[in-house]
Amino acid sequence: MLIRRRNAEDQQLPLIEPDAIPLSGDSPKGGRQAQDASYLSPILLEIERRLRATGMSASRFGRLSVNDPRLVHDLRRGRDPSSRIVARVRAFMAKETSEKR
Repeated sequence: MLIRRRNAEDQQLPLIEPDAIPLSGDSPKGGRQAQDASYLSPILLEIERRLRATGMSASRFGRLSVNDPRLVHDLRRGRDPSSRIVARVRAFMAKETSEKR
């Protein structure tokens, strides 16, 4: 069975085979590919520094910053965080820093 696609101007686009459409289980959650395990994202380095400085556990940090206790663990295993997650983490760290002053 072929699927006919249309664009915004309602013009017909080329036919595509259903097998060419990726299934939801073919990519990680959110469609983002994980980085190589040897790559350390800049946000992970910032988080690791903060964890060492404060003595806070990784799961507590993730839960407080983005409501995800596995955040730091997943970042260590190569998860590529979205820009929204990075912004929330940085905002949390800035808030924590300003409260301590």
